[in-house]
Amino acid sequence: MKMKKMKKGEKGFTLLELLIAIALGGIIAAAVTMVIFQTFTGSTRSANHMVAVRQVQEAGYWVSLYAYSAQGTEITGDSGFPLILDWIDFDTDERHEIVFSLDSSGLRGSYSVDGVLDEEKTGKIPAFEVINPDKTKTNCKFSGGSAFNLPDIGDAFNITGEATPDNGAIIVSAGTISVITAGGATYDADTHEWTTTTAGDIITVAATSSGTIGSWTSEIQAATAGITVDSGAQSATLSDCKMLIFTVTATVGTGGQQTEETRIYKVVPKPAS
Repeated sequence: MKMKKMKKGEKGFTLLELLIAIALGGIIAAAVTMVIFQTFTGSTRSANHMVAVRQVQEAGYWVSLYAYSAQGTEITGDSGFPLILDWIDFDTDERHEIVFSLDSSGLRGSYSVDGVLDEEKTGKIPAFEVINPDKTKTNCKFSGGSAFNLPDIGDAFNITGEATPDNGAIIVSAGTISVITAGGATYDADTHEWTTTTAGDIITVAATSSGTIGSWTSEIQAATAGITVDSGAQSATLSDCKMLIFTVTATVGTGGQQTEETRIYKVVPKPAS
């Protein structure tokens, strides 16, 4: 049988052309693989970040919820954990206690009534399994200051500076106030922040409506406060409740897919009515 000669236009690929085609195909395949890998990695990091965000938000919600209602707040250890929050139910005279513990398994809360674990209420507090137990990343500490209760118009207290400069905020939960400064003290009515620079600086906070309650905070814990005017039948008071600063970090994933989210929550317990 005779083989038909190929015409010039019918010639196939040369070896060089085949090698070039294979090389180009490899480059394209590698590029596609890289895009798929990067998309997968980016998607995983994004998902991990969303988990971290949800964990710190929910942990902040639960700690803040109970810290606001607590009549007693105790922080322990270098990290401030276990965090112990308690209060008395005046209707039943029962003592309620929440203990938030932090270890390698995450952040967990337990609820007890009169010293007995309440499994149902404990079960309603989520377990936050990706909260980072490193004390530099998740911790509790107190800021200076206290809650105030100025029940009558004209009730007032002073924040007095010491030799060490200090700063903080005045937070009104109900009612209205007027603020007057003396010496080198300052107060910003928009941000509600105050400063003192030296001993004798004074910030006077007075109620301009009845039933005024709130809190004042002190970052350095140098300034002091005291009631200066108690104008009505109801007593003006400053409680010893201090602001709780809860810093929480969630770490999710490993290696290049690891992501972290940190939030800081500042909570002043509800002023006594």
